[in-house]
Amino acid sequence: MADDTTIISTWKELEALIDSGDKAGAEAYLRDLPAGEVAHTISLLSDDLQTRLFEALPPDYAADVINHFADEQAADLIEDLPTKLAAAIVDALDSDEQADILGEVEDEEAEAILDEMRPEEAEDVRERLEYGSDTAGGLMITEYFSYSADTPANDVISELRTNQERYSKFMVQYVYVVGADDALQGVIRLHNVVLAPDDAPLSSIMRTDPVRVALDTKLADLEDLFDHHDLNAIPVVDENGALEGVIRRAHIEEAHAERSDRSLARLGGIIGGEELRTMPWYSRSARRLAFLVPNIFLMIASVSVIAMFEEIVLDRVIALAIFLPLVAGLSGCSGNQAVAVSIRELTLGVTKPTDVVRVLRKELLVGLVNGIVIAIIVFTIVAVWANVAGWTGGTYLALIVAGSIPMTIVFSVALGGTVPLILSRMNVDPAMASGPIITTLIDFFGFFSVLGIAWLAIDKLT
Repeated sequence: MADDTTIISTWKELEALIDSGDKAGAEAYLRDLPAGEVAHTISLLSDDLQTRLFEALPPDYAADVINHFADEQAADLIEDLPTKLAAAIVDALDSDEQADILGEVEDEEAEAILDEMRPEEAEDVRERLEYGSDTAGGLMITEYFSYSADTPANDVISELRTNQERYSKFMVQYVYVVGADDALQGVIRLHNVVLAPDDAPLSSIMRTDPVRVALDTKLADLEDLFDHHDLNAIPVVDENGALEGVIRRAHIEEAHAERSDRSLARLGGIIGGEELRTMPWYSRSARRLAFLVPNIFLMIASVSVIAMFEEIVLDRVIALAIFLPLVAGLSGCSGNQAVAVSIRELTLGVTKPTDVVRVLRKELLVGLVNGIVIAIIVFTIVAVWANVAGWTGGTYLALIVAGSIPMTIVFSVALGGTVPLILSRMNVDPAMASGPIITTLIDFFGFFSVLGIAWLAIDKLT
C-alpha cells in the first residue's frame, strides 16, 4: 500500500499537469496509475481540477475512469461537466452503468444529458430507468448477440471476428436465437458455436426453452435463480417474450454487495444508505441530521422514565444511577445482535417477513439463557462493589440490578429479532428504522425495570 508521501506526490503531480494544460501528460499519468489508486487520486483534486481533468480525457477513457467510482460519486462528477461532454462519456459507458449513474443525477440534468446522447442509446437508458435498480430491467445490459435460427455457425464467427474491436468489451459467453419480433427461441454457449460445423444452422445446436426472467423480476428472486442454475448469464424478456437484455451473475453479486453496503450505512444512521467524504458538506450534514434530530425526541422519551422515579427512588438511592447505563448498554447490545441476525437472514432469503413467530420463539430461548448468565455475573460485581463501598442494602441493590437484566435482555432480543421483519413486511427499510426504534424501547423498558423494582423494594435499600 502506498504511503502518505507517495499519495501526496501522485495527486500533486497530476494537479501540476492539469494546471499546465498538458492534456496528453495528464492522461498518460492517469493510465500509469494502479487501478486501485485512480479514484483515490482524482478524489483528492479540487472540484475545478476534476472537471478540467475529465475535459482533457477522451470520452472512451473518461468512461473507463468513471467506472472506478461509486455511482453517487460518478453522478456528482458527471453533473459538473458540460452537458455535451457528459453525454459523450455516458454514451461510452456499459449499458447497465449508464442507467445506474444517470439514476443518481438530478432529473433536469439527466434529461439534458439524454437529449445530447445518441438517440438509440438515450432510448435504451430511458427504458431501463423505468425499472427499479433491484429488478432485472434495472440490472440488465443490452450488449448481447442475437441471430435468427437459420444463421450458419460460421457466419456468427465471421461477424464476431470482423467486429472484434467493437465487441471487445462485450462479455461474450452466449449467443441468443430470436424469431419474429425478437422473440427468444433458444440459447447457445459460444464454445458450441465455435465447435459446430461451419454450415450448421443455429437451430440445430441451440438449447430450446432456456431459463429466462421478466423485466420486473426482483433481486432476491434473481439470486435464487443463479443459486439453482450453473449459468453465467440469463436472458431478460418482456411480457411478449421478446429479448430485451441479459443479466449476468456478476451483476447480481455486485448488486448484492451494494445492498449490503447500504444496509450497513443505514444501521449506522446514514439516511440514503451511502455517504462519501467527497460529497458536499451540506449533503453529508443533512443526511446525518435526518437521523440525529428525530433521535433527540426518542431519547427524551426514554430518559423521561428516570425523571418519573427521581424523587421516589433516585433521591433516596443515588447509587442506582451508576448502574442504569450498565443495564441499558447490555440490553442494547443484545437487541442489536438480534437485529443484525434478522437483517442478515432477510438479505440471504432464509427468513421471510412472515416468520415473526418462529423468530420470536428462537430469540426468547437465547435471550433467557444469556440473561441468566449475565445476571449472575452482574450480581457478583455489584454485590462486591456495594459492600466494599459500604452502601446500605448492598446485596439488595445487586439483586435489583441483576434481577432486571434477564427481563430486559429477553425483551431486547424479542424486539430486535422481530421488528426488522415487521418493518420489512410494511415495506419500510429495516436497517434504517430498527436502530432508533429498538434503542428507545429498550432504554425505556430497561430504566423502568430497574427503577420499578427498586421502588417496590425501597425499604430494603434505605
